[in-house]
Amino acid sequence: MNGLQTLASAALNLIREFVPGDPDAARFWLQIAGGALAFWIVLGILLRFFGSENARPGLLFLTGILGLALLAAGPAAVEVYSLPSIPPSVLSIVETGTQWASNRAHVSPWPARSLLLVGGMVFSLLLLVVPLTRLTFRVPGFLALIAWLAALATAGTASAVIRTHLPSTIRTPPVPTEIKPPKPS
Repeated sequence: MNGLQTLASAALNLIREFVPGDPDAARFWLQIAGGALAFWIVLGILLRFFGSENARPGLLFLTGILGLALLAAGPAAVEVYSLPSIPPSVLSIVETGTQWASNRAHVSPWPARSLLLVGGMVFSLLLLVVPLTRLTFRVPGFLALIAWLAALATAGTASAVIRTHLPSTIRTPPVPTEIKPPKPS
């Protein structure tokens, strides 16, 4: 039980770290709610489109929550169990590999920790979330993977659109302007 609490707290800390925060709490929760709603709508449409007769809203909601928890468990397990036990030489090899790949692709390099966390999420998606979706909705594994990737991409896009296009309720203080005295006539 203690291990599950550690995994849950690590997952929440990772979500706080990788989800861009906003000082306006209402705006932040609107982003999260918009992304979650977009996620469930796209996942439901795709699972229904792929021919699953049991893509009911209640089952979809329950499986989506369980799938997201399992998806967050992958990086949390890497953070809690793998990163402390990995020798520094392995981290430097991963860091060198990301430097080489970023130079070839002309993008900014990822830190070794971020790459390992993303690897944990991919591992969790392929070995836990996709089989759960495949068994629950009776769709092929490849189609379950496509549905999850499309739903996660849509959720990220919806959150980004809300974040960039919704004005913040926090007002910046007005910049004082210089008051010119009236000209004598």
